[in-house]
Amino acid sequence: MAITKGPLSGIRVLDLSQADAGPVTTMLLGDLGAEVIKLESPLGDLMRFGDSEIKVDVKNYYMLTLNRNKKSVVLDLKGKLGKEAFNELVKVSDIVFSNFRADVPQRLGIDFDALKKINPNIIQCNLTGFGATGPYTEYPCFDIVACGHSGILSVCGEPGGSPVVPGGIALADLMSGIYAVLSILAALINKNQDGEGIKVDANMLDSLLFMQKVLFQSYFSSGKVVSFQGRRHHMLPTYGIFKTKDGSMTLGPTNEDKLIELVGLGWMLEDPKYNNIVSRVVNKEEFTKYFEEALLQKTTEEWVRLFRDENDWASGPVYNYDQVTKDPQVSHNNMIKEMELKGKKYKTIGSVFKMHGMIEGEPDPPPDLGEQTEEILRDVLGYSGKLINDIKSENEIGAWRMRGCKK
Repeated sequence: MAITKGPLSGIRVLDLSQADAGPVTTMLLGDLGAEVIKLESPLGDLMRFGDSEIKVDVKNYYMLTLNRNKKSVVLDLKGKLGKEAFNELVKVSDIVFSNFRADVPQRLGIDFDALKKINPNIIQCNLTGFGATGPYTEYPCFDIVACGHSGILSVCGEPGGSPVVPGGIALADLMSGIYAVLSILAALINKNQDGEGIKVDANMLDSLLFMQKVLFQSYFSSGKVVSFQGRRHHMLPTYGIFKTKDGSMTLGPTNEDKLIELVGLGWMLEDPKYNNIVSRVVNKEEFTKYFEEALLQKTTEEWVRLFRDENDWASGPVYNYDQVTKDPQVSHNNMIKEMELKGKKYKTIGSVFKMHGMIEGEPDPPPDLGEQTEEILRDVLGYSGKLINDIKSENEIGAWRMRGCKK
C-alpha cells in the first residue's frame, strides 16, 4: 500500500502537529501524495493516549482517522542530537507544519526565521487557535473554545434552548485544517514561481468567522444580533429540516406556490396571509404550523419521491450513520474505505480528492510511535547505526524527563 502518485508527489512535509486540527491538515496533504514525516515527541501525539502501538479499537479512533499516509519519527527537540536531526530534515524538506501556540515555535527555535536560515526555500505553517499575533496568542485553545469565541455556538441550537456543538463534530479543527491546506498549496505555487520560502499562518478563529460570513453580513446590514437558527432558514419558511410520518427530511429552496399545492395547502394561495413569499415570512409562525402538519401525513420516502424524483426539487432524507454507510451514492463515491492494520481490517472515511489519473495507489495505515525513526534517519539523512542508537537513547531520556521522572 501507499499513494504512489499524486499532485504533491516529491513534496516532503515535516509534521510536528498533534490532536485534530494539525493532523487533518497533513493527512489531506498525504492524500495528495506528499511524503508526511510525523515528528513526535518521545511520548507521542497526545491522541495516542499513552500507547505506542495503534490497534483497531475504539480507543484509537482519532489516530485511525487522522494519521494515514504518515511516517512516525521520534525526536526529542530539546535534546542535542534530536535538534540536529530535525535541522537536517529541514534541509531536505519543503514544508514544516505545526499547531503550537503562537509563541512556542520561537521558544523551540523552529520559527520561520530560524528555519529559513537552514533552508531558504522552506514553507512554514503553524496553525493556532486565535492567530499568530495579537492579544490572545498565548491562550490555550481547543475546538470548542474556538467555536464559543467565534460566535458560531450562539447560532447553533433551537430558539429558546441552549447552544449545541455544531453537528457534534470538531468544526473548528476541521475547517482550520482545510484552510491551512489551501494556504500551503498557494505557498507551494508561489515557491515554484520564485523559489522563495514563505511563512503561512492559519487559525481556528478566522476559519469559523469566514464560515459565518452570510450571517455576519445580515448582522452588519441590519444591526440585529443573529440568534439560534434552529431547523429552518431564518428567511425562507420552507427551507430546512421537517418531521415526516416516519422520520425527518430536508427541503431546499423551491417553487413555494407549487410546493404548497402539492402538500395539500392550496387554499393558502387564496389567503392574503400566505399567498406570497413576503406574507408567508410575516406570518411565519402560523404558516410553519400548517406546513409541518401537512408533512406529517406522509413518510420521508413518499415526500422525497414526490419532491425530488417527480418534480426535481432539492430534497432528501435525514440519514443516521448506518443509513449513510449503506447509501449507493456514498458507495459509488468510494468514501467508505476498507484498510488493514496488522492483519486486521477496518473501515474509515476515504479521501475527498477525485483527480482522475493523477492519484494512484492506496493509503498506508497510521504508524506506531516511532515506527519509521530508523528508516528516515538512515535512508534520508544517511545516519550510521551508532548515531541512530544514540538518538534513541536520547529519546528515552527525554521521555523520562517529560514524565517528570529521573532515570
